[in-house]
Amino acid sequence: MSQQLSRIQQFIRELRENLTTWLWSKDLQASPLPQRFLVRCSQICIAVVRDLFQGQLSLRAMSLVFTTVIGFFPLLALTFAVLKSLGVHNAMEPTLLALLQPLGERANELTSDVLSYVDNLQVELIGITSVGILIYIVLDMMLKIESSFNYIWAVKQGRSWSSRVSEYLFAVIVSPLLLFLSISITSYVNTNFFERFLEGLIYGGVLLELSALVAPILLMSLAFAFAYSFLPNTKVQFSSAFIGGFVTTLIWKLMGSVFQGFFVTSARESIYLAFATPIATIFFIYIGWLVALVGSNIAFYHQNPGKTRTGREKLSLSISQQEQLGLAIAMTIIRRFSAGEEPLTQDQLAAELHCSGLAVENALGNLQQIDLIRTTSDNPARYLPTRTVADCTIVEIWQALRKLNSDEFDQLGDPLNLDLIHSFQSELELTVSRELGAKKFV
Repeated sequence: MSQQLSRIQQFIRELRENLTTWLWSKDLQASPLPQRFLVRCSQICIAVVRDLFQGQLSLRAMSLVFTTVIGFFPLLALTFAVLKSLGVHNAMEPTLLALLQPLGERANELTSDVLSYVDNLQVELIGITSVGILIYIVLDMMLKIESSFNYIWAVKQGRSWSSRVSEYLFAVIVSPLLLFLSISITSYVNTNFFERFLEGLIYGGVLLELSALVAPILLMSLAFAFAYSFLPNTKVQFSSAFIGGFVTTLIWKLMGSVFQGFFVTSARESIYLAFATPIATIFFIYIGWLVALVGSNIAFYHQNPGKTRTGREKLSLSISQQEQLGLAIAMTIIRRFSAGEEPLTQDQLAAELHCSGLAVENALGNLQQIDLIRTTSDNPARYLPTRTVADCTIVEIWQALRKLNSDEFDQLGDPLNLDLIHSFQSELELTVSRELGAKKFV
């Protein structure tokens, strides 16, 4: 019995090692395209599932439920005011129907109630103070949404207040115009003339059915891609945003059958339907935000493949490892610059050193703080030295990294007679400078 258990444990260990080797192979770029595609999809799936189990995405989706309930109607009121001034406020109905599609038959009723409520607000009669409160609620809602997406994209600095006001209001004002334009295009595509034109072709019927299937998915994917590109305070590649938006759209469509089945079942027990609908609506908002955050997470890992293995959390490295990594990155950047070779990006440096992308990111930040390197204007950014590399010694960089942020920590007092420690550190630096001070990277 013990031998069988031992063999099973050995088999599981070997399977795990083989899977790890296959997933995080160093020579992935040399693999055939189908294998690269399968491995990258597997890496992203594992990274997303890991983040879901860590709980941060679920926690932020829960907080956005409350934010949505508070700010949803003020946002609709501002959007309605813009559309009503253009005489196309009825364009909100098909958008809300598409957004609430997973609610099934209840979507029509809920859409009618929401539009009736917003229409009765009479935005044109609201005073300046009320308009200011509406704008503040909308901006606060957008701020909380941005902070959630900034967490996903590992962005520590949000937009400034001036940028928030201008960009958020721009989105609130321009989005209705884009909405009206997309609805106009869709209406033109669905006209009888267009249908008759396609039906007159040999495969017109097939094209018509295909366009009816593909067009809604494509438009919704583009809408999510725009949101994923706009909300984080960082540069998001459109290809990554579109992939995240496409996956989000597919999940959103699949959600429809689940919620529709729930409401059909609830309708049979009409006594409890009134109690079930609010709870199901709140749960629907939560699932919707969770799906949206997962889609942005997919876009993040697609754009930053070096972080799929380690995630975005800070790594715990020893002092020796931090020094080794910092000096290795500095050596790579300086030697490539001296040889006239193209500077590397963060992901390329991680691949060159066979190291975690997150660890490289932290080391690059330290090297920038000591003013050794700078970024280029490329996208993604590349790294170049900021000083003459011929005069740059290894000891100088080593000492600068060791003293980084030393001014942010109060000096230890001397109740324990720390003279021996201070003397040891001083002698260490003097010995290293005397013995190795002339060593350079080039």
